[in-house]
Amino acid sequence: MSVAFFKGQQLGPEDLHVFIENSSGTPTNAAEIYYTLYDFTTGREALLGAPRRSPANPEVGKYYVSVIIPLDANIGKYRVRWVFRETLGGPIHEALQEFEVIDKSVVAPGMGDCEADLVRRLRVLLRDSNPDRNYHFRPPAHEETVSQYNRVFGYIWEDLELREFLELSLDAISASPPRTPFQSLHALYQSRPEWRTLLLTGAANYALLALMTNWVAEEFDYSIGGVSLNLDKSSKYEAVANNFKDLFETQLERAKATVKIIKGLQQPRFGVGIRSSFGPYAGRGVLTPQKFVGF
Repeated sequence: MSVAFFKGQQLGPEDLHVFIENSSGTPTNAAEIYYTLYDFTTGREALLGAPRRSPANPEVGKYYVSVIIPLDANIGKYRVRWVFRETLGGPIHEALQEFEVIDKSVVAPGMGDCEADLVRRLRVLLRDSNPDRNYHFRPPAHEETVSQYNRVFGYIWEDLELREFLELSLDAISASPPRTPFQSLHALYQSRPEWRTLLLTGAANYALLALMTNWVAEEFDYSIGGVSLNLDKSSKYEAVANNFKDLFETQLERAKATVKIIKGLQQPRFGVGIRSSFGPYAGRGVLTPQKFVGF
């Protein structure tokens, strides 16, 4: 796949574009040009919108697709079919471009399938998986809808932040007695899959604590002309974080109770004759062959 774009991304001059030149290699505008978008996620072309779209023309000979990828677009492959004539009545030329629509939440650098799945689960737990549906009173964020007029909500946490919170939760689980070290998130994911909920609960606690720290700096309280305004969110995030903390500690205690611990008997480092065979609790004295056989 040549190029990939995010949901909600505005395509510009350097994304899906074509150049038209005459026989001498000089840029020239086409007498007629349009493009058609197709959804190819199913392996079959499905027309998207109008069959003849007019491209943007920022300079002589250059045309590009000026659209915003819909926020509800299917993940997968898409096609752009260009049709143009260099001169009126001249032959029709066609060109095909392919691109892919991807989800921003699954492309954080260095993130494997296991980590991506944990981040997705953590977003669901934090109600950050679908901002448009879950956030009704947040101010608009930077991503736009396909209408090109309305602005929509964005995620509260970035993928890399959520992965960091998962790592912190993993450290807390590993260090809690009895010690159960895990080399990575993938190690816990594979060896203790029943502990994933515990891991997510701890990560949610760290995520909310971080958000609480932000709002400590953002909150304010003032009164002007008899009208007062109080913005206090840190205490509310703290309350939710404490709930997750209590739940995490309860889950951690129950999880650690399933860890088996084997404690052996301490043996003396040196023994006399074959006395060491009887362990540290053998009677004192010199063990002779006669005493050993019972005579």
